[in-house]
Amino acid sequence: MLKKLLFKIAKGSFMGRIVGNSFQHFRWALPVKKVYSSKEIIAFCHPRPSYENHIIISPKRAVENLQQMASDGFSKYFVKSWEAAKDICVMHPEYKDSFVLVANGGKRQEVQQVHFHMFTNHGIVNEYSAQEQAESVFYSDRDICVLEHPAPDWEVHFVIKPVSSSRMAGNEEYKDMYFRSVLHSIDLLNDEFDIVQGGYSLVYQCNKQESDKECPVFHIISGKRLK
Repeated sequence: MLKKLLFKIAKGSFMGRIVGNSFQHFRWALPVKKVYSSKEIIAFCHPRPSYENHIIISPKRAVENLQQMASDGFSKYFVKSWEAAKDICVMHPEYKDSFVLVANGGKRQEVQQVHFHMFTNHGIVNEYSAQEQAESVFYSDRDICVLEHPAPDWEVHFVIKPVSSSRMAGNEEYKDMYFRSVLHSIDLLNDEFDIVQGGYSLVYQCNKQESDKECPVFHIISGKRLK
């Protein structure tokens, strides 16, 4: 009961900002069931789960939103959150075959502290196949390619992938550059589609075949679901 009450309070705009400071300075006092902890990241069971095996992954530092996470000194927490999800798969076999990782932004973000929802047995986006690439590339540079999903199931649905998968293997500098570029693409899409005002989700959907890949493909979705 206490966990649910605190979660409801945390959704308020003022208290939501306090949550971030609590993760940074008072995480030892948070009434949560931890499933993972590292120097930078904490993961715990969602107090009001909506999906199977639903946990929250959050930086142990106050980071208000994904746009702030893109700035210097914060982008490493994106990489660390994704790496935490991979570690959790090793530690907890229920996530081994497949899982979904989602961070909400804009109007979809209820608590003003960046956090990722990790869960199983629930698809958010259509799988992306490189053999079915869309003709329309929204943006690309030497590190990243942002393109329309060939079979979108949301009003706004873009795929974000690295230009070179081989460069990411064992290359921590390139991995950081790629993850930061993923976050910067939110601003690019917002300029065109106003996704922050409408609310959006950044999604990584991993199946068994992709579980060992070091080069994640992300989706940004916004608007109504089409299917």
